[in-house]
Amino acid sequence: MLPAVARGMGLDMSSDRTLWKDRALVELTAAVMHSFDRAGVSIVDHHFATKQFVRHEQREEKAGRPTRANWELIVPAIGGPATPVWQRRYQPTIVRPNFYPQPAPWVSEG
Repeated sequence: MLPAVARGMGLDMSSDRTLWKDRALVELTAAVMHSFDRAGVSIVDHHFATKQFVRHEQREEKAGRPTRANWELIVPAIGGPATPVWQRRYQPTIVRPNFYPQPAPWVSEG
């Protein structure tokens, strides 16, 4: 959808250096959130979600528990530096027991 959105916005798509993909992505994301709001469907934006994560982290710290996270998965692709988790670092720890991805039942191994 990005090229179509960029064309509709009249963006210069001659080079990635014009940041046309980023501009189109922000507008597309805003349009999706707007459509959810208009339909009365709840959706959380990345700013709200990262604030929720920081509150979770504070509750865990208060309870004496470490917060484990994979930084690459909690920092949003859009606006990462503008979120409160950007400068935080976490130890990506595997905790067991855990839920692990399983191969699709229709895929045979061998």
